[in-house]
Amino acid sequence: MSKVALYYHIVFCTKGRELSIPLQYKEDLYRYIWKVLKDASTNLIRIGGIQNHIHMLINISPTVSLSKLMQSVKSLSSGWMSTDLRYKNFKGWARGYFACSVSPDRVDDVRRYIINQEMHHLGHNFSDELNELYRHAGIEPDDRDMI
Repeated sequence: MSKVALYYHIVFCTKGRELSIPLQYKEDLYRYIWKVLKDASTNLIRIGGIQNHIHMLINISPTVSLSKLMQSVKSLSSGWMSTDLRYKNFKGWARGYFACSVSPDRVDDVRRYIINQEMHHLGHNFSDELNELYRHAGIEPDDRDMI
């Protein structure tokens, strides 16, 4: 039997990076996304974020395509949010997303990073955070990414 551990840190944001996820309802959104991931044979280790973006740490099955998974997460959650008046300012998700593989020995570090998102953003904006993640992953930042 094959044994596979595929961990990813994924970040995606609202269209235009607008602050359209009310903090008081984010846990309901996270639960919805958790169900989408579970239905796709993906283990959600941690989810968190603020009003304009979400971080996820997942353990994905090797039979699941990351791009198809993200298409499903974004389209299903967007459809659900569009029918719920609590998310009335939500206009959709930005076109792209960031994903980076995570070494098993770094999973706890990424989990803590996601848990502390609200505190982290007291001193950092999302653009700076995204550029830092890109640089750490060896990806050239582009201001047009995820808008």
